[in-house]
Amino acid sequence: MKAILVPEFVSDPSTLQPSDVSPPTPKPDQYLVRVTHCSPQHADILHAQGKHQNNNAKKGWCFPPFVLGYDFAGVVESLPSDGKRSVFKKGDQVFGAGIGAFAEYVCVPERQMRRIPKELSSETACAMSGQAVSYASVVNVAKVEKGETVLVSGASGGLGSVCCMVAKAKGARVIALAGDSEKAEAMRKDMAVDLVLLMEGDWIQKVMDFTNGEGVDVVLDNTGMVNDAIRCVAYFGRIVVLGFAARKGVMEDVKMNKLLLKSVTVMGYRFGESGRRYPKTLEEIWDGYLNMLKTGEMKAMIYGNYDGLEDVGRALKDLYDRKAYGKIVVKVADAQEVAKL
Repeated sequence: MKAILVPEFVSDPSTLQPSDVSPPTPKPDQYLVRVTHCSPQHADILHAQGKHQNNNAKKGWCFPPFVLGYDFAGVVESLPSDGKRSVFKKGDQVFGAGIGAFAEYVCVPERQMRRIPKELSSETACAMSGQAVSYASVVNVAKVEKGETVLVSGASGGLGSVCCMVAKAKGARVIALAGDSEKAEAMRKDMAVDLVLLMEGDWIQKVMDFTNGEGVDVVLDNTGMVNDAIRCVAYFGRIVVLGFAARKGVMEDVKMNKLLLKSVTVMGYRFGESGRRYPKTLEEIWDGYLNMLKTGEMKAMIYGNYDGLEDVGRALKDLYDRKAYGKIVVKVADAQEVAKL
């Protein structure tokens, strides 16, 4: 099969091209899925460069050679061989997350997949596959309430845009941060937020002015800006750290005394590990998240046109260069045609 193989860590993931590799062999508890769509994210760039926490020599698990990728949509090709009752059947259209998704086939256990609702296309399901973390961060972790003010960093990206949508659906006022003027203008046009700010100059003062000097109740940090978040947040405010996409693997030093002086709560949220530890809560999260998608309270913002695994390198470059607005989805195969095979 064709796949984006990482034989060794690379400095520039955009140079990665499809290779011919053997199809993966499912473990007894895994499904074999024919991939129709995949969705690159910043974590894939870090994985390819060897800068992600999963690449840690002592505690990590992602080491070359490996097939890159995580979020996917596809069609079930074969069922687990462990003899247990299967939730899915051959031919079901599914979406989920599993290492090795930038390929024509991927092996995934049942807990990492969901059936694509009839209201959603495979492309949309793939785009929104990894964004349940955004829903959970707003609803379950930050516990955003009606009337609160929420600041979202990386608001033009996949996680950030969904954070904005969910917070608005909960009745909050939302300030969206953008990294460049082009994205800021697009967000003002396309996103139903209360204020869009470009992260330059006196943007923190503008946050304070918008909140009458009080600061925001919640910061949803998708980029790695805890020190700036502390300056923006109100007394007894909450900061939820979802990722460090803008830091390119280099973590910031946080001024802990500032947390004490403002009685700030900082919460990290690792969606995958949380789901493994608390499966019942995970199911509640997915039910709430998918319901918002099916009812139209959230919509996928899909950037560009990427066709075939040959376009994965270009997609990773557009992510790295901060060109993407919303989510990138790469079409690997036609979902309807694959379902008929």
